Amino acid sequence: MNILGTLKSRDTSTLAAPTEWLSSMFSTRSASGVKVSVKTALEHTPVWSCVNILSESIGSLPLSVYKTEKKDKKTIKVKDHNHSLYNILQDEPNSEMMSFTFFQLVMLHLLLRGNFYAQIIRNNAGIVTGLYPLDNEKMEVVRLESGVIAYVYNHSKSGRLGLDAKEVIHFLGMSLDGIIGMSPISYNRHTIGASIAMETYGSTLFKNGATPSGVVSGSGVKKMSDEAFKRFKESFKDAYQGMMNAGKPLFLEDGFEFKPVSISNKDGQYLESRRFTKEDIAAIFRVPSHMINILDKATFSNIEHQSMQFVVDAIRPWAVRIEKEIKRKCFSAKEKKTYYVKFNLGALLRGDTKSRYEGYESAITKGCWMSRNEARELEDLNPIDGLDEMIVPLNFAKEGDKNATD
Repeated sequence: MNILGTLKSRDTSTLAAPTEWLSSMFSTRSASGVKVSVKTALEHTPVWSCVNILSESIGSLPLSVYKTEKKDKKTIKVKDHNHSLYNILQDEPNSEMMSFTFFQLVMLHLLLRGNFYAQIIRNNAGIVTGLYPLDNEKMEVVRLESGVIAYVYNHSKSGRLGLDAKEVIHFLGMSLDGIIGMSPISYNRHTIGASIAMETYGSTLFKNGATPSGVVSGSGVKKMSDEAFKRFKESFKDAYQGMMNAGKPLFLEDGFEFKPVSISNKDGQYLESRRFTKEDIAAIFRVPSHMINILDKATFSNIEHQSMQFVVDAIRPWAVRIEKEIKRKCFSAKEKKTYYVKFNLGALLRGDTKSRYEGYESAITKGCWMSRNEARELEDLNPIDGLDEMIVPLNFAKEGDKNATD
């Protein structure tokens, strides 16, 4: 398909140049007056922490290729180590990146801009040989007159490159139209801007010095010339303003008086306001507060539960988005019937050692839904011959069941 040729006559109401219509739809200026961009947001510690936690969590998860098969009239799933995608997803998506770096980058783009694009490289047989990230800011998503979605990449050297939808993996976050993801930074710029403004206020407060702070007055001011008054202000500023000068005693000439007028951070509810905005930012990304060092409500009993809730509510939805798009774009129509990819979230969901072992015992001896070798696999241990059979308690077995009496 000649994408670029078709673009000349496309409907002007298409989704061309999403960065342009997004920037025109949303002002980057927040209500606090702070300009919020991807760069300024990342420079803010709570945003950096949330993005870093989520991106590293996804990047560290194994992503495997599975195949469903029929065995003894039952459908089972097995890892297919021989599939061409297995090594690409597990180890090396392209010649420049390991899998951790690639999926961390995926999440960075999704969390900051709402979209991630990668070009799918195939050999002459149509087999996927690599996934190469594409610059978010250079990508245009268009709907052709035929109704088909296509992509145009504005390459700095090669010019405009037209790509068919099947040549591009497009992970997107929350979307209003199902085609373009929404930027969490743009949509939450007021909350992020308010938090940045408070941080800037605090930095300026320490830079200028909270004490001494007040008004210098007296009859001596009237006797000064303009030049002398200017020198007095500069010398006073150099002597008493800034962190290194905080708390110094004041030495004023005859006829001058210093009256403190500062208010404390507590009186201005500065610390409380900063904590609330940090919690709001954590809520944007669905990261538990204790993960960004807000520990005033954390206890030993609820942190483990919150961490598991983080996996279910924050990590799992992103994982499903990635899994579904890879299956949609990287498998052939025939393969889609039996193949799929899946992140292993088990490592993140594991509790402490005591809780895990009690869970394994219950699943093996009471629940009868896990074999001993399956439990060993979850602990990264090798299987042992004879431990693949399920243990069935006598009171669970059907009458005449041979395994129950052996």
